[in-house]
Amino acid sequence: MNLVFKSLMVAGALVVAGCASAPEPRPRATAAAETVRVSMEVSAIDNGLTWNQIDVIEAVAAEYKARGHGPLVISYPQNAGNADAAIGAIAEARTRLYAAGLDWRQISGGAYEAGGRISAPVIFSFTRYEAIAPECSTTWTDMARVRPNETWPRFGCATANNLASMVADPRDLVAPRTMDAPDSARRQGVLDNYRRGQSTASERSDRESGAVSSSVGN
Repeated sequence: MNLVFKSLMVAGALVVAGCASAPEPRPRATAAAETVRVSMEVSAIDNGLTWNQIDVIEAVAAEYKARGHGPLVISYPQNAGNADAAIGAIAEARTRLYAAGLDWRQISGGAYEAGGRISAPVIFSFTRYEAIAPECSTTWTDMARVRPNETWPRFGCATANNLASMVADPRDLVAPRTMDAPDSARRQGVLDNYRRGQSTASERSDRESGAVSSSVGN
């Protein structure tokens, strides 16, 4: 009797262990950080930004606003023949970046050693994320075979590839975005109405009525 009981206990433990085994992870899209570096040529005789330089600055601003993370670093060539012109170009570039919607706190500066070159570029650099799609197998396993607590390797792989190709900012595949600041004015208005015993709901116009039109016949 004891032998039968022990055998049943062992069999039950094996079943529980089999049910508790973790399933294989499904394919998922992810992303990796990379450093973007954009060079802007500056001549020592430049007096103000050229049209080509303006195009470079606007392209950097658009890409940084769409997928940039961390500070936008602008580096000028130290010990170069065009160092003074580069510093002047950076000052104007900052103004255009502000106008494009970047906060001044997002922009930082620095210098790199130009080694006495006659002309060296201004360098814009920031961090961007590149989406990485999972590798999908081209063959299917026998789907008629029972796979307890497991998934087939290709399930979800096409969806993960599509997500990697469509995501606007690949960093969203790694971590969620931070929340925007709350509307303090709206919050204070709701509290004031609550204290006065008034309705805290937003006012609606007649156009927002949910009533069914009386002109509709039965």
